[in-house]
Amino acid sequence: MKKNYNHKFILFDEKEDSIPSFGEGGILLYPFRNMSAHSFSFPFSGISRVRDALMIQFRPLLGDGAGDVSVIPFFVNSEKKLSSGCVFTLFGGEAARIEESTRGMEEECLVWPAPLAFAGEVDGNGIITWTDGDRVTAVWLDDWIPVYYKTADVSEGGAEHEAGLALAYALQMEHNVEKVFAIDKADLSDSYVHEAGLKTLSACPAYALLDLSDRGTNLLERREKLVTTLTGAGRLAVACGFILLLATGGVYIDHSSILKAEISSLEEVYSAAFNETSRQPLVSALSKIRTIGNSEVDVSFNSVMRGISSAWDKLEASGDISIDTLRYGGENTDVSGAAKNNESIQRLRSALEAEGFTLRTDNMQVLQIPGGDMLRFSNLTISRSGK
Repeated sequence: MKKNYNHKFILFDEKEDSIPSFGEGGILLYPFRNMSAHSFSFPFSGISRVRDALMIQFRPLLGDGAGDVSVIPFFVNSEKKLSSGCVFTLFGGEAARIEESTRGMEEECLVWPAPLAFAGEVDGNGIITWTDGDRVTAVWLDDWIPVYYKTADVSEGGAEHEAGLALAYALQMEHNVEKVFAIDKADLSDSYVHEAGLKTLSACPAYALLDLSDRGTNLLERREKLVTTLTGAGRLAVACGFILLLATGGVYIDHSSILKAEISSLEEVYSAAFNETSRQPLVSALSKIRTIGNSEVDVSFNSVMRGISSAWDKLEASGDISIDTLRYGGENTDVSGAAKNNESIQRLRSALEAEGFTLRTDNMQVLQIPGGDMLRFSNLTISRSGK
């Protein structure tokens, strides 16, 4: 059964001094001009993890300009161990303009790229051209995922020209596009915009979470961190309760015998538990428990990615080295890429070691790329020791 939506869709008008009141569940259709879309698919989920992975992917391309580009993931499909969708990259001060334009808007309101309100008109698979005055935007959707988003001046060829460019790109990606939908903002009525938006939401409920405002992205991250914290706290409470239950049961069963036992019995218990002897078994056991509490090392995906990102920042984003693939694992992570020389690879190793990583290079291969001045390296294995 499809969910009934009560959202109100309003087109953004630069000529108006303020945005009309939406009420609860409003969606503002904004004409983004300096924005692109790129599809992604990862064997994990979570906005923080996906954003970290995307920043690693885009950082070598953006270089020093990475700080001026906003990377906003949009999940069309999200499961426990799989996520797919697209990442919107806002550049050229677009993020600042949308923040200024939506200032004072109700917190419940979402911000969509205007053409996506008509995704239902192509059933989530096709090309949409949106003409807004002197600008035309072309969007290609593949299974509801925006994989192409381009805005240009009408003087460069118009809607048909931009649709042709989008179609050529789709063919280059070995996709056949059968539906092309063209729309001009000047021809739209409020009722039609509302009906088209509801049609899109009804066909793809994931669009109900689409929000390209800073407020919306931060809200998703806060919710994710809260859920993660509560989940971790719940697991820790269950583990502590189970340990306490075992400890209480052991004390109850062995209470009478422990009271009557001599020091030799305590030494036997300690020897059986830890496979060693001690003249002070209680003191030694407490010392081991404290040691266990301080020996854990965070080898989670987030921790490893933060360490790699920090090491990459220390390389100052030079063109001497690039990372092509990262294969994360619970025990270690394999790194492959290209470098100008062995010194560049050594600088990467030093930066990773400074972040607490242990590098294993027994099976590392360094090959000269045919016809180029770069070296291809692979099987560079990094890990962090710990429990």
